[in-house]
Amino acid sequence: MQVLQVVYAIIIVYVLVLSVRIVMGWFAPQALGRAWELLRAVTDPYLDLFRRIRFLRGGMFDFSPIAAVLIGQLVNWGRITVGFFLASAFAAAWSGARFLLLLFLIVGLIRMIPLLFRSSAGAGIWRVVDLIIQPVVAWVMRVFNLGRRMGYTQHLLLTVGLLFVAWLLGEFVVRQIVYGLSLLPF
Repeated sequence: MQVLQVVYAIIIVYVLVLSVRIVMGWFAPQALGRAWELLRAVTDPYLDLFRRIRFLRGGMFDFSPIAAVLIGQLVNWGRITVGFFLASAFAAAWSGARFLLLLFLIVGLIRMIPLLFRSSAGAGIWRVVDLIIQPVVAWVMRVFNLGRRMGYTQHLLLTVGLLFVAWLLGEFVVRQIVYGLSLLPF
């Protein structure tokens, strides 16, 4: 029994190292020098097993690290059910959607700062922020058929409000669904 506990501990440590490698890969990993090379030497052979699976990689998105971590967790927990798999897949999908919701919510809140205080300082940066948030604002305008009845500030406020409500509702609904799926006995 103690051998199993050691194996489970090793798996936990490896999944943590794998997670660090994945997150560090988003930034400038070459700046880490030798530490990055060591991290890659330890994790890439395992990640390469999942990178070979075509449907996990599409366009600029690569879901193979998520699958690698998920398999590591499943092996550690020992009991794999369809309910657990569905709950994990649903939670992973919500994680991506939540990231986008929060990204656009934060960008929208940042963009509201000069609009609410009637400031134009740093106008160049606000144009860049507008380029990021504008597709979401335009989508809200189309969905609610608002046209030109409201100004940009009102559209932005409505968009930020809807993003916040979508995030809150999503958190609640997804938790309930994930909990229900995880209870499936098969």
